[in-house]
This record gives sequence, structure tokens and C-alpha cells, in this order.
Amino acid sequence: MFEPGASATDNSLIGTERSLVVENNYGYTGPASTEGPGATEPGLERVDLDRDGRGCSVAWHSDERAPSVVPKLSLRNGLVYTYTKDPDPFFDDPWYLTAIDFRSGETVYKRLSGRGLGFNNNYAPVSIGPDGTAYVGTIGGLVALRDDRPTKSEKRPK
Repeated sequence: MFEPGASATDNSLIGTERSLVVENNYGYTGPASTEGPGATEPGLERVDLDRDGRGCSVAWHSDERAPSVVPKLSLRNGLVYTYTKDPDPFFDDPWYLTAIDFRSGETVYKRLSGRGLGFNNNYAPVSIGPDGTAYVGTIGGLVALRDDRPTKSEKRPK
């Protein structure tokens, strides 16, 4: 799927009618493999099946790095939610909730979820709650990330 000799994926595929979203987990051998400057190989791709069912083609490629998450697609807003970590020369170990546009493959946003080994998700999924809160199980506990805008069911005092 990705670069020869630098391509691996676990069972974290997203499937829709005629599309699959695949992430590259190559280089993730456990939590220590992403500590400090460590990172996995980049890559998420959307692959579309041909209408006749006899072939497929890559619709887009993203260079985001998702070491071991089980990503999710929201059909409501068209975003692929993943959990990413880039190479870090400063040894801060920042982890991000990252949203990728399902149609174009462009990164819509990345929000810092935390820093350090405790924020490594180690194969846990991104889960989206009914209010839009994203939850990620990490080594250090459960991380909840949400918009700062109120949902339709909330009303904030003025």
C-alpha cells in the first residue's frame, strides 16, 4: 500500500460503500517506539473500488502519522478522525487528535491532546460520542476532546 519495505497495517480499516481508508502503522512495535524523536512511517490512504468491482485506485494520500489508532469516519461531517504523532526532535512527545477530509484527504485540523508516554493510545480507538466529543483511551487514561462551541442541545449562559 505504502512505500516498499515501510508498509504495514493492523486491522484498522474504515470501510464505506466503495472506499477503504487505510493507515500505515509501519515502525510501531510498542509504546517505546514513538517516545522522544521516534515516529512511525507516514501515510493514510483512501482506496476506491471501481464501479465494476474488478479493480481499485488510490483516491488520496495523506502524510499524517497514525502509529496505532483505530480511526473513525463520521458520515455526518465527512471527517476521518485519527490520532497522530510526528517525529519530535525536542522530546516533548506531542499527540494529536487529527481530522482528515474524507473527500480530499486534506488535514482539516490537529489538536494537541497531550504530551508524553501517557498520551500514547497503544491500539485504542478514537470514539465519537453523541455530543461530538472524541474519546481516546491512552496509557495514562481516557482523553476527551471537544469543540469549544456549544452543540445544538447546549445553551451557554451569556
